[in-house]
Amino acid sequence: MIKNYFKITIRNLWKNKTFSFLNILGLAIGITCTSLIFLWVEDELTFNHYFTNRDHLYQVMGNQTYGGETFTFSATPGLLAPAMKDEIPGIKNSARATWGERTLIAKDEKSLYADGMHAEPSFLSMFNFEFIKGNANHAFDQLYSIVISETLAKKIFNSTDVLGQMLKLDNRQEYTIGGVYKNFPDNARFQNLEWLVPFEIYRKENEWLKSWGNNGIMTYAELDPSSDLAETNKKLYGFIQSKDSSAIAKPFLFTIKDWRLRNKFVAGKQSGGRIKIVKLFSLIAWIILIIACINFMNLSTARSEQRAREVGVRKVMGSGKGSLVGQFLTEAILMSFIAVVLSVMLSALLLPAFNSLVNKHMLLHPFYPSHLTALIAIGLLCGLIAGSYPAFYLSSFNPIIVLKGMKLNTQWGASFVRKGLVVLQFVISVALIICTIIIYQQIIHTKNRELGLNKDNLIYLSQHLISMQQDGNLGLHFNTV
Repeated sequence: MIKNYFKITIRNLWKNKTFSFLNILGLAIGITCTSLIFLWVEDELTFNHYFTNRDHLYQVMGNQTYGGETFTFSATPGLLAPAMKDEIPGIKNSARATWGERTLIAKDEKSLYADGMHAEPSFLSMFNFEFIKGNANHAFDQLYSIVISETLAKKIFNSTDVLGQMLKLDNRQEYTIGGVYKNFPDNARFQNLEWLVPFEIYRKENEWLKSWGNNGIMTYAELDPSSDLAETNKKLYGFIQSKDSSAIAKPFLFTIKDWRLRNKFVAGKQSGGRIKIVKLFSLIAWIILIIACINFMNLSTARSEQRAREVGVRKVMGSGKGSLVGQFLTEAILMSFIAVVLSVMLSALLLPAFNSLVNKHMLLHPFYPSHLTALIAIGLLCGLIAGSYPAFYLSSFNPIIVLKGMKLNTQWGASFVRKGLVVLQFVISVALIICTIIIYQQIIHTKNRELGLNKDNLIYLSQHLISMQQDGNLGLHFNTV
């Protein structure tokens, strides 16, 4: 039975090549747009999934109240990390790190700027740095040691086999390379991190880190799997005041799962964030898919009168309504899966341009289990939705009427439904176009608005260029420059 369904479907598609091509192409374009948006959504939702221990990793945030208003900061006291690990049950590990810093790195005559930070050795194990050369447990055995990314190693040495080599930072201090780690993926927190040096160096150079009242570094924590987050936060919230009654920061643990999508705080409490954009784009993707299905359904019902005689003959020959419904659903599903295959090819062609648009480096993996399942689900969903009405409508024709050549009464049938679907399709499309125009105008306004100053012939010099010690301090020759 199913074999016959497929034979008849292929014959009908081949018989009406132009119609079939337009119908399949329309659905394929809709699925392609939906697929690209869902790729972006997946990239956002899987942010930080690279970290295998993500269920237990947190950043310490702090609420501070000024003038009756509470603000949330990621800056913490320098003494917090070791103290909370020693004194608060449930905290398995902790690590201190500075804010990201862009530093001049030199090797002989070769120099370049790279992003990095000072961090404690525990930072490497907590965030599962994968070392290509060296070992995370011994990377910071020397005080003036440095670990670098494979990208930075190749930029400077054209090789990753660089253990023991020397690098000079800011033309002041030489560091020994203690390890080379694998690049982080683009959808991970530290994807731009190119080097790390021991936090101990920063601690020795900054006496203010010994005060509980100063907040100037980042603190990360790893909880024991058996610990309770709410209970740990309860003990942590007043921990700084127990050390210094004049301090106002009230720390709490902020899960790595929310760093990207739910990092907005209002009055000391989480209040959404980028997740709103993800939900909005997910909704738009579903709307586009629905529009494509409506278009597919409209084209199918438009041909209902052409298929009427076929239905009449088959009913006279003994075909029941169930077999006719199965035939037309099979035809719709097969066309839908052809559209899915075509959409995969279109997505592969358009993905580089889409990556450039959204500033990402996503890859198309149609045979990944999750992606393959999604494509199969979309194919079935589109086929069932788009083919359901034509199937049930066409199979309901009275064979006597169609064989006598009498005109079908479509006032409340396909014509009515088709008109309603066309109206719905245009309403949704016009709404999306209006929203797109408004957003475009907002962007143009932002780019062209008056800044309150004349920006012509103005240049900006980074602080690194002003303060670096190369051929003397550039800051001392500022007037000459």
